[in-house]
Amino acid sequence: MDKDRPVYIISVAAELVEMHPQTLRLYERKGLIKPKRSGGKTRLYSERDIERLR
Repeated sequence: MDKDRPVYIISVAAELVEMHPQTLRLYERKGLIKPKRSGGKTRLYSERDIERLR
């Protein structure tokens, strides 16, 4: 599995790391995490992002 492949939308990522989606948005604004974006600007988190959040 490619750990850098963006696959999880924010709600799934938040559930996996047991955080509120708003917390993930805050971390992104502070530059702590940088999820990829889909064509529609949806945040997509990779397995590596999930590991970092944990």
